[in-house]
Amino acid sequence: MAEKSKESRNVNVILKSEEKQHEDEVIISLSAVFRKLKKYFMVWFLVSVIIGGLIVGLSIFFSTTSSTPVRALVSFNYDGIEKGKNPDGSDFDPNSLKNPSVIEGALSDCGMELELLESVRNGIDIYGIVPEDTINRLTAYSKVFENATNGMPAAQAILDESWFSTQYRISFNFREAGISRSDAVQLLNSMLDQYKLYFYKTYGFNEPLGSSLGALNYADYDYAQAVDMFDDSLTKLRRYVNSLATDDTTRFRSTVTGYTFADLRDTINTVQELDLDMISSYITVNNVTKDKERVQAYYEYRIENLTRQKTEYREELESIEASIESYVKDDMYIFGENVNTQTTTASEQYDKMIAQKIAKQAELSHTTQQIEYYNQRLKALRLNSVGGQDKKQYVETELAKLDEKIKNLTELVKETSDDYYENVSLSNAYSVLVPASSDVKTTVKNGVSDALMPVIGLEIILLMAYLGYAFVQSIIEETRKKRLAKVSADGKTADDAEDGGEPEQSDDSDAEEDEKTEEKDKKKDKDKDKK
Repeated sequence: MAEKSKESRNVNVILKSEEKQHEDEVIISLSAVFRKLKKYFMVWFLVSVIIGGLIVGLSIFFSTTSSTPVRALVSFNYDGIEKGKNPDGSDFDPNSLKNPSVIEGALSDCGMELELLESVRNGIDIYGIVPEDTINRLTAYSKVFENATNGMPAAQAILDESWFSTQYRISFNFREAGISRSDAVQLLNSMLDQYKLYFYKTYGFNEPLGSSLGALNYADYDYAQAVDMFDDSLTKLRRYVNSLATDDTTRFRSTVTGYTFADLRDTINTVQELDLDMISSYITVNNVTKDKERVQAYYEYRIENLTRQKTEYREELESIEASIESYVKDDMYIFGENVNTQTTTASEQYDKMIAQKIAKQAELSHTTQQIEYYNQRLKALRLNSVGGQDKKQYVETELAKLDEKIKNLTELVKETSDDYYENVSLSNAYSVLVPASSDVKTTVKNGVSDALMPVIGLEIILLMAYLGYAFVQSIIEETRKKRLAKVSADGKTADDAEDGGEPEQSDDSDAEEDEKTEEKDKKKDKDKDKK
């Protein structure tokens, strides 16, 4: 009996030791997790919908309230804007979008007081939009430069790459101007239209041309001087048309005037070579002048001035030629099997000097022709007597006709080039991508768009909280079940020991008790789910 009691004591110790090893282990079943997810799903769903709807509603409210600025989006697309340049090569300033002349025109169109100009201008903010890929690229270049130890010039060259915005967001805080939201929308859209006119007027290069050609009155000068004025105007007009014809690759024909640039160039040449030369020769041959001595002094001054220019041009040409002769092009060596060759490569600086030489030769040749022309005029003026009143009257009539022709030609060139810039050259240079709007549908759309990212972020947080809470609750439930099962098993073991320690008889009862406990737990869970 003593040996049997000792064996029982040893068995009990072993069993309790195993129980202590597994006492802290908790096994989580997927079914328990899914039960908790199912239990709290409706709570999570309702909270997510309510909070998401609240955020969207607040965003729409703030989009429609008077405290929210009116916004628009514009875009520029022409050669040079990516380098921060205007079409004429000057630096681009986005604040030109709120130029006072643009705002003044918009206020007039909307029937508003011009006194609002400064308050409107102060309430407008302009922001450049930089694409994300460009930001990433420039950031990567900065890191390359910072990490560069060798090859610093190459790293600096990479970093020197810059990027200028081609799209700009315009925000109008209309509260400072003291106007309503609908009036602010109308005013901002009118400003965007006015800027388009301002842009074409400024960079179409027509306004300065017309102003320079019509700045002087030929009647204030002597006949020979008037001829020189007309010749200078026609030369400027011809050069301008030639530059447009060179840029035009579509052989543009204006729907306004019906002319191409080639047509205008031929017309200008005809007026200059026939009409102007005819009047000039008549004045020279007949010595038609208002004041002979004044004209003689004018010719002498022109000859002296042109002679100085000729000397200057010749010296500049000699300097350019000397630079070209002494300039050494870049050498390139080619090595290989049975090959050892030295060649010179093209040089941009060398090509520039050649272009300068050609231009200076043209200026020198033109100056030489002018000197000869004025010498002939001066010689004729000295040898012949001054023309009579009838000849003066004839010249004045012909000069008036010529003046009218040049004015008409200038207007044709202006209208044709305007049409060309607006519909071909600068057709897509400026565009309004998103106009200002007070439409309810647009406002709601903007509100939803602004709330999209916050709603997504918050919903992700709620989803993680929902999953985490369900998981924790399933752990708590499984732990509780294990403890109940352990307490039940301990109680039954004590009862068996009191009855004589026959474990064989208690196995079936333990199994039945476990099954009953599980059925009760399942039934409780079902009742909770129903509730």
